[in-house]
Amino acid sequence: MGSSPDDDVNDDFSARRFVEHVSERVLVGALLALFIHQKESLIILALMTLLEPVFQKAVEAVGDILGWLRRLHHLRKLNCAPGYNAFIGHTVPLFKAVGKYPCTWDLFAFWSSAKAPKPVRVQIFTRHCVVIADPEPIKRVFNSNIKNYGKDTEFAYNPFLDILGTGLVTSEGESWKRQRGRISQALRMEILDDVVDIATRAVDRLCVKLEKIRGTGEEIELAEEFRLLTLQVIGEAILSLSPEESDEVMPNLYLPIMEECNRRSLEPWRAYLPNKEYFDHKDRVKKLNAYVIKLIRQRWKLKHSVTATPNADDSIDNPHADILDRVLADVPKSEYGPEVERQMCDEIKTFLLAGHETSAAMLIWTTWELAKAPEKMKIATEEAKKVYKNSEKKNKKTPSRDDLNGLEYIVGALKESLRLYSVVPVVTRKCLGDDYLGGEFIPKGTTVIISVQGVHHREDLWESAQAFEPRRFVGNETDETGNYSYLPFIQGPRNCLGQYLALLEARVVMANLLRKFKFTSSRETNGAKHTKMIPIAPADGIWFTVD
Repeated sequence: MGSSPDDDVNDDFSARRFVEHVSERVLVGALLALFIHQKESLIILALMTLLEPVFQKAVEAVGDILGWLRRLHHLRKLNCAPGYNAFIGHTVPLFKAVGKYPCTWDLFAFWSSAKAPKPVRVQIFTRHCVVIADPEPIKRVFNSNIKNYGKDTEFAYNPFLDILGTGLVTSEGESWKRQRGRISQALRMEILDDVVDIATRAVDRLCVKLEKIRGTGEEIELAEEFRLLTLQVIGEAILSLSPEESDEVMPNLYLPIMEECNRRSLEPWRAYLPNKEYFDHKDRVKKLNAYVIKLIRQRWKLKHSVTATPNADDSIDNPHADILDRVLADVPKSEYGPEVERQMCDEIKTFLLAGHETSAAMLIWTTWELAKAPEKMKIATEEAKKVYKNSEKKNKKTPSRDDLNGLEYIVGALKESLRLYSVVPVVTRKCLGDDYLGGEFIPKGTTVIISVQGVHHREDLWESAQAFEPRRFVGNETDETGNYSYLPFIQGPRNCLGQYLALLEARVVMANLLRKFKFTSSRETNGAKHTKMIPIAPADGIWFTVD
């Protein structure tokens, strides 16, 4: 009969407490001996000082080994993914999938969907993991037992820490609450009204470029155009950057950093090879940090200059203040300093990542799917023309947010592309204490991999799951906020604060493009998914001709 969790090593008696306990005993003994053998006691104290770090590391290593063996003992009872090796787990099949089809994310989806609602055991090198793709255990991780599941900064997020730092995505506890409160205040409804105008100006600039090739048969690759466009939008919304400055800074610093971070997520050895790419990456990160901190300092000095006036343009009371203004307004003058600058730098870089990558992927996959389906494209195009025509009748330069709510089918298409392509295919958490998921015991220290792609593609949850059907999300026919089967922006207390901004921006861009142009796929290679990039982007771009 197998042992129960209660029969195992008591997790509360950690290696750290054991080290402290032993160290205290040794110290007391040494002090007592000091009165008896002074010379010998001094030697003992010196040795203690020198060897304590080594001793502590040794005890911690023993604790880690015991924890690893305990996880192995319990997780070996679970369904195991195919391709397991006793020494390195599933490293070989996962490594072989890098850069191929099915890719790593596809394997997680296949493995977890086949056994849902039960979790599936996966071991990556020595790391014990379970993969889940069922709404009930996902809800437990994201909501009902959220305190037991911490951010996985050691493993999944580690390659992206040069961008994310200690921003909202990776922070925990009081730091997370403080940042989320600041950002929630910054993303009030007023900034969403500004996003409509900002996105309209950005798509107008793209339309000028498209107009030049209309009817010529010349190709244009729209995936990269959408990345630049969404960077312009988020750059202006956060930092009031001009499109020219955004186009100068982001492609030279931010985008290469993201490319290297993505490569490191599946090729972790790249972070340790001291080659040219390694040093170029470090240099770009340093320059990007310096650039962002310089902007923060300039804005702070402007805000607190002698000539600054109450309720000036940099005040949070101004409805047109950008996000940096709004975040800075929450910082007391007595607290501002290098640490605040570093933290805000991480928060801004997190905004850049979250604020444009998902939007760009959503736009390109929606355009691609509509271009393949003329009947769906016709519905979306007619809807866009109708909404903008009604707005023009009201003598509005751009539609209001209320007007844009009429783009139901286009919003449905955008949401459906996020489901079908699962642009963030997995989310990981670390189990901080023993728990049960899908009826199975999950020991402390296990990495929990939520296969977003797996739950999005389950045929028992989504009718014709592999088909592009925008009407799933029209008229609130699908409960996307409570059943944990639709997760592009996660759900629960840690859901994405920028999801409304992203969908608002995307519907403005998509509606303007569809009512003005006709897009035709121009290459047979179009539509292949990138196997190494998150969010999931096209492998070789997607090329169109424009009429």
